[in-house]
Amino acid sequence: MSRVTEQYQRACQSLAGGVSSSTRLNRAVGHAMYFDRADGCRLEDLDSREYIDLCCSHGATLLGHGDARVRRAVEAALARGAACSYENEQTAELAELLCEVIPCLERVRFTGSGTEATMHCIRLARAFTGRGKLLKFEGNFHGYHDQVMFAIGTPADQLGSEEQPTAYPGSTGMTPGLQEQIIVVPYNHVDLLERAFQQHGHELAAVIGEPIYYNAGCILPNPEFMTALRELTRRYGVLLIFDEVLSAFRMGISGAQGYLGVTPDLCTLGKAVGGGYPLSVFGGRRDIMDRLMPIGDCQHSGTYNGHPVVVAAALAAIRAYREPGFYDHIHAVAELLFAGLTTLFAKHGINARVQGLGARFGVYFGIDREPRNYRDVVHHQRNQMLRFIKIAIEHGVYFHDYGGAACHHGFCAAMSIADTNEVLARLDKALAVFDL
Repeated sequence: MSRVTEQYQRACQSLAGGVSSSTRLNRAVGHAMYFDRADGCRLEDLDSREYIDLCCSHGATLLGHGDARVRRAVEAALARGAACSYENEQTAELAELLCEVIPCLERVRFTGSGTEATMHCIRLARAFTGRGKLLKFEGNFHGYHDQVMFAIGTPADQLGSEEQPTAYPGSTGMTPGLQEQIIVVPYNHVDLLERAFQQHGHELAAVIGEPIYYNAGCILPNPEFMTALRELTRRYGVLLIFDEVLSAFRMGISGAQGYLGVTPDLCTLGKAVGGGYPLSVFGGRRDIMDRLMPIGDCQHSGTYNGHPVVVAAALAAIRAYREPGFYDHIHAVAELLFAGLTTLFAKHGINARVQGLGARFGVYFGIDREPRNYRDVVHHQRNQMLRFIKIAIEHGVYFHDYGGAACHHGFCAAMSIADTNEVLARLDKALAVFDL
């Protein structure tokens, strides 16, 4: 028996579902994957099989696995004792660096996960505005707390009309009545966004959204949608929150807000910000952030916030992102990979669309035009996607299935042009035996 499947069966005897996180079950292969080693863009499983990684810790390891700069920073923090739950010199240093590179940041706070970051950001927005309701976009994902677990993966037959999308719960066990505090609007629909503000603008504390909708692969906002979003929130006194847990540092040092040229009032950062270590950030305008205790009256605290090991890792990572040529390389790999995948699907007669920006991308099966929102991707051929992921894994290219309508994939900066060509060569062989 494979050591991977053996370990999964063992884990099922003590871990609920055999995993530490629900989405770690890769449905394409029917079990969680178990990796023993990782280096750069490559993984090795318990059976000593090698893969080129196109998941990259769901986007957290943008530099690549085991980056030497991050490792040295972590080892130095450990050598100093890594005393947690205290402030240290590097905490302020990291805060200063983030305020320098991310347009909206004047003050920041550190948390452990993206879920914590969006939770605290929303609470802060309610404290600052004195209002209770939240507008979110259909399909956009903002973590696992009850306030935002609506309309994240709504089944196609439960969507409702575009004018009134269903606030479909993303889990059982959620607090009854919370959906009454949520206004759901389809992404990239200016007219429906304007209507929602006309009806609810004076009740809204905040709008939270993915400025680049990576959780459905990679969907870019229309310029008019972004312009309307910023103008409407200002007109109605509503705070604009960009959830950049996934988009930060993906295509440039200033994140999606820098790329799009739209500055929100608050934002969250995650995944790549920690250089592969568990750090997330929320922050924004000084007058808003000053509502946090101990200056103001809104609570945010946590024993592991700003842990010296993860702060050291983040400093090393962001400094690496600022090195000359870093994003030139990211965009060169992206251009080769996305064009190569498109060519391979056409060569093998597979109707699949590749859509990406920077180091993340989506593959949509059975979709002929550019997806603009969740409703465009909910009907893509998911079973074909699962077959593709399975055969790619069999040929040494690791994609991960998250269980949703569409998946985001990505690469790391450690992936060279030669590695990219190797990915395409392996996938060419895989698609040659792909069952349409």
